[in-house]
Amino acid sequence: MRLFLLILGWSSVVGSIGDGALALYVLWINVMDNWASINISVNDFIRDYVAIIYWVKQVAFYVLPETVVLWLFSLPALMYFPIRIIMSIFIGWWALTKAAQLSKNGTKAKRNNSLEFDK
Repeated sequence: MRLFLLILGWSSVVGSIGDGALALYVLWINVMDNWASINISVNDFIRDYVAIIYWVKQVAFYVLPETVVLWLFSLPALMYFPIRIIMSIFIGWWALTKAAQLSKNGTKAKRNNSLEFDK
């Protein structure tokens, strides 16, 4: 369980960095375009500007209901990425905190077991 929480926590942290880069990119596009693309959807942004990761939409269809995927990819990118960053940071913080608690509990249990054998 601890390993799962560590993977979840660190992937959330790393994902937040990637989402932050995407948020800055969509912001930069809007600044350079005089805010003409302020309502660009996540789907259009990824398809037109970051096509190398457009495959994530297909993965989303495998793991989420179709209506949820269509809804998420239709959201404005400037709204979606900041919310995703906040959620990822919260999930990562929670998972890493739980993993640390499991580590402390595991260390205490090992210490108690070794004390029993020393008697």
